[in-house]
Amino acid sequence: MKRRFTMAVGCLVFAGVVIPAATADPSNAKNAGQVNAICSGPITVVVNGNGEFTPAHVVGSTSVFIPTAFDLKFTFTPAGGGTPMSDTDMSAKAAPIKNTVTSTIPPQTLFSGPEGTQTIEGTVTGFFTPR
Repeated sequence: MKRRFTMAVGCLVFAGVVIPAATADPSNAKNAGQVNAICSGPITVVVNGNGEFTPAHVVGSTSVFIPTAFDLKFTFTPAGGGTPMSDTDMSAKAAPIKNTVTSTIPPQTLFSGPEGTQTIEGTVTGFFTPR
């Protein structure tokens, strides 16, 4: 009986240490990118991944934004005043999804370095979890 109680307490302590670390915003992950958006109000999200429809974790919340459509413009301006290069990403999931919201991404810098500066702007449509 004592052994089962000790094992149960040990499992609870282990879960209390591991679970909070696993549910944190991925803002410090290796490939994480932070973006500001305006949905029903201003939010900051962190995207960790390179997939087309990678979910975005809402900073300071347990909510996740699941994208379903994009209309984004990326612009890279080389350092030293070279000609800016733009690329547009317009894509959407095939199935119609109900109760979506469209968020505006105002012009903002994704990164800046010795090679140049990358900016993003446009709109993203999707839904927040939990619904």
